[in-house]
Amino acid sequence: MSVAYSTIKTFSEPEAIQQFLTEQVIGPVLPDVQVTKVRTIQGRRFEAPRILWNVYEAELTMADGTSMRRLVWTKAIFDEAGFGDFAKRMERVANGGASPLDPGGFARLFPDLNLALFFFPSDPVFPKLPAVFDADQMRPILADHYARLRPDAKVGSLESVRIKYLPEISCIVKYQGDIGEDRPLSIYGKVQHSRRGQLTYDVMRALWDLPARANGELVLSEPLAYYPRLDLLLQSEVPGEDVKGDRHSDVFMAQCEAAGRTIGHIHNSGISEGAPHSASVEIDRIWKRLEEFKMSGPRVYFMLRDLLKQIRTQADKIPVEDPVPSHGDFKYNQFLYDGANFALIDVEYFVQAEPSFDLGKYCGHLAPSMPKHWSDTVQANEGRRVFLEAYCRVRPQYRGARFPIYEALSLATRALVVMWSQSRGWQYTAETMIALGFERLKTRWDE
Repeated sequence: MSVAYSTIKTFSEPEAIQQFLTEQVIGPVLPDVQVTKVRTIQGRRFEAPRILWNVYEAELTMADGTSMRRLVWTKAIFDEAGFGDFAKRMERVANGGASPLDPGGFARLFPDLNLALFFFPSDPVFPKLPAVFDADQMRPILADHYARLRPDAKVGSLESVRIKYLPEISCIVKYQGDIGEDRPLSIYGKVQHSRRGQLTYDVMRALWDLPARANGELVLSEPLAYYPRLDLLLQSEVPGEDVKGDRHSDVFMAQCEAAGRTIGHIHNSGISEGAPHSASVEIDRIWKRLEEFKMSGPRVYFMLRDLLKQIRTQADKIPVEDPVPSHGDFKYNQFLYDGANFALIDVEYFVQAEPSFDLGKYCGHLAPSMPKHWSDTVQANEGRRVFLEAYCRVRPQYRGARFPIYEALSLATRALVVMWSQSRGWQYTAETMIALGFERLKTRWDE
């Protein structure tokens, strides 16, 4: 049977999930384990009107009084046919009779809700994820890489730590090897869908061999290997912390300058990996997704539709730029900072595109979604200037004729993502992004 969105939305509240885990998932199998708290974490996605994903962290109290946390996620498919197809594909991972706390994961279908529930590391797209997170199974694979990174070190205990996880999309794991020092020797692994890891590895290898990387202008981790059987890319650890979104900080402004130089070197690199990517692809992708929200957000729908029409008109008028190697998802949060250098961390969406694609995407993400003060926007504009000037010092031949098109596209995409997440105040935030998109589309490069 089909299930209404309102039913799943009510069920998806943390309190309802806590009760559900207690009464129908954990309690019947492990009655001495208490579900003491459930909170939502990053990963919620809504593909209206078909599918809703939710991700939670469940805090459990064991029979001996100790506590543990487990990642739980759900996937609701609203129509009966879609759920039936998914249920057939679930047969290889569903293990509803096993313990929900099995370290290899747990998955169970609830047909009365058109819902699948998973305990990490179960994932129907990544059936090998339990092996990837099993340190004993990974030790033979990692041994040679540890030996090459630190020939003088002997790895004792090995621990796998989940860093980031988006169900059915990607997962990042850190393998911490104890070498008898204050800090473990770490190798990072990334699991990606659609065999994207092979492209990521090839691109990272090409970037690693660039003169700009050798002389310190381009900083990134070293690609170590790709294992298609596991969908796993391994790379060395790069030091640093995430760059925070405080537009007023000196670090943020320094990152804008480093980002401009970094993408300039990538555009000059001559790397041939990656499929062709055009403005039409971006417009069509947003247009297709936009239709999902025709009923749930009509005001935002019509505003975004009008912006896309104007973007398409501009794109048809202005000659296309020669394609360059393109990062594909260039934003300030793609960098780590160690106090001295900014290291680029993700190249999984690498394509061949107009240079304005990367520049517009980066600048479109500089605008704060919820500014607390008018100066936040002023600082974002200053970061935009710093970034573009740094880029033009590396590539002075760039003329920026199609930059407004791609900056407006970036803001349109952000509006769509806000609609997707359905977070508090999403309509106001989406409308703000769209209004800025109209403004940027009409702003000439030299203004």
